[in-house]
Amino acid sequence: MKRFIINNSLKNEIVNSTYSIRKLSNLLGFEVKNITNKNNTISEAHLIKLESILKREFNLEEINLNYQKNLGKYAKSENYRLPNLPEKSEFLAELIGIMLGDGNLYKNRIRICCDKRDKEYIRYLKKIVKDLFKIMLREEIYKKTNQAYLYYYNQDLVNEFVKFGLLRGDKIKQQVTIPSWVKEDENYSKRCIKGLIDTDGCVYRCKREKSIYIKFTNFNKTLLSDFKILTKKLGYSFAKANSKNVCLYRKDEVKKFINDVKPFRAIGIVV
Repeated sequence: MKRFIINNSLKNEIVNSTYSIRKLSNLLGFEVKNITNKNNTISEAHLIKLESILKREFNLEEINLNYQKNLGKYAKSENYRLPNLPEKSEFLAELIGIMLGDGNLYKNRIRICCDKRDKEYIRYLKKIVKDLFKIMLREEIYKKTNQAYLYYYNQDLVNEFVKFGLLRGDKIKQQVTIPSWVKEDENYSKRCIKGLIDTDGCVYRCKREKSIYIKFTNFNKTLLSDFKILTKKLGYSFAKANSKNVCLYRKDEVKKFINDVKPFRAIGIVV
């Protein structure tokens, strides 16, 4: 894939465009602010899209990249493969839950959204991926917000997640759900539920009722329904709180869930 050096002419054209940066990003399907603020190069595909929207041709200098050098010790050629492709396991099932919650798959990249203040959980996520795939997720932190992203560019890695039941693109539009191989195994199910709770759920204490509750929130109706059905199969009665939330209220089940599923968010909570 060809890449070109970003120059000031391109940056100025974007900044002075009649479109806002956000609008351009939505139209083009990638973060345009990275071109003006961060990146030094742009792919040929992104450049063609920009030229089409801005109705101008930019004569940028092409850069020749040494892909093997850039990809480090895991690269043997431009068509490199991951050093380790895992079998189905409890840790993989947990990572599937994490990806269903705060993760995304793109053409050749995975990304997991995190809270940069949650350093212990970020270390935990990196360790899971390293143990499974023998790679280290890269980290991107936004200084003005609490957002942090863990990511890795590798098409083989994306293909593996697709093989294990995930989909590329918008999870809500595609109504992604828990893969059947996870649902069919009790231990895999527990670990996937753990991953979902640790990303899109919470364990909290209700001061008014002096009780601990477990809540799962998701805008994907199919995944929300799937979560409720699977947890019911495991013996937990999550009740519908509203169209985007289900909650576990029963004290005995909350205690069993924390002791059995062991969500990361429940560490230090005494039931």
